[in-house]
Amino acid sequence: MSIIAVIASFDTKYHELAYVQQQLIEFGCTPLLIDISTGPNPPMIDIAADISRDDVLRMGGSSWEVLKKMDKGNAIKTMADCVSQVVLSLHGKGDVDGVLGMGGLQNTIVCSAALRKLPLGFPKFICSTIASGNRYFDTIVGDKDIAVMPSIVDFAGMNPISEVVLSNSVASILGMVKYGKKKINTHGKNYIGATLMGITNDTVMRAINNLTANGEHVISFHSTGIGGRVLESQIRDGNIAAVMDLCLHEMTAEYFGGLGYSKGANNRLEAAAEMGIPSLICPGGIDFACLSKEDFFDDEDQRGFVWHSKDYLTHTRLWESEILDITQTIVRRVNCAKGVTEIVLPLGGLRTMSKPGEFFFKPDTIKKMKGIFEENLKPEIIFKVFDVNFDDPVFADICSSEMLTLLEIGGLR
Repeated sequence: MSIIAVIASFDTKYHELAYVQQQLIEFGCTPLLIDISTGPNPPMIDIAADISRDDVLRMGGSSWEVLKKMDKGNAIKTMADCVSQVVLSLHGKGDVDGVLGMGGLQNTIVCSAALRKLPLGFPKFICSTIASGNRYFDTIVGDKDIAVMPSIVDFAGMNPISEVVLSNSVASILGMVKYGKKKINTHGKNYIGATLMGITNDTVMRAINNLTANGEHVISFHSTGIGGRVLESQIRDGNIAAVMDLCLHEMTAEYFGGLGYSKGANNRLEAAAEMGIPSLICPGGIDFACLSKEDFFDDEDQRGFVWHSKDYLTHTRLWESEILDITQTIVRRVNCAKGVTEIVLPLGGLRTMSKPGEFFFKPDTIKKMKGIFEENLKPEIIFKVFDVNFDDPVFADICSSEMLTLLEIGGLR
């Protein structure tokens, strides 16, 4: 009999909890109700938590006496930290087969924190009032495979709409429990993590196809904020054995303190360096910022930009000094590498639209990048320069060839 943990605030979501509890029982499952209330009021109906608020706080190293003295923000953070420990413990012991969270903003934040602690593949689901409209989705899913259902109506008592939405939520989590893979299985194969986005797509895809033709296995990550973050976590989890990291665009958003469409993947390059896996690196895409109108630089017009998506996103040129600063950051992080690592630099341009006469053509800046790499990389780091453009097919062939060589050096071929 499958055990489904259900996380919500008993002081406000008691009607919905009772309905989900009954639905799970009717499906032949065991509901495990977890109370994440931060308010003082008990539920107004007869329903009891299997893991009470006091137990959640105790298991997380806090108490109700401590929590009730906090302001709302700190109380939510404390509860999120505590229930995360509870969910991790349940998963580690094999005492739960799936987790379903539900509620509004506060419940979603707390539930999401717990679900993000679970590994990729493990069934996790949130039904939320904030999963709609102009919302920043990172609040709900972060870098994990959390399935999400918008509640459509508020959680303030059951009605025909909330019945069908919550029934479908229960059916969804049970479908994952019954039919899902539940965990990543690389089947003993060594997977290469590759990064790309639109402006590097053709070259990286050609390199990936070359690697695949040579019997290698590749997982690609979209370098627009979440992709790089997931790559880093998968390296640390041991699911990625080598990287072909040819698109470092996310480092521009980090450089500007989390500005732009590609924000959210801080500390790029560090996981591969720490884990000592074979790494092929190119500073592809570090010469521009991807911005919405709300994020425009004060000197946007002086920098120059092109519309990537009409009236929505721009590709804005960076000043040379900014590109060189990011290059220095690449050097610092790569110099920490414990395994065989190589940087390749195409002198002709770092993305599409960077050939002579095109908008992002910056040969003098790339020559200065070359100088930084040559002067500052530690001797163990392989550094190679090629008189081609990133977008040239020959550069893709170079990258795949260099990657295969690194795999051989690293004992993976």
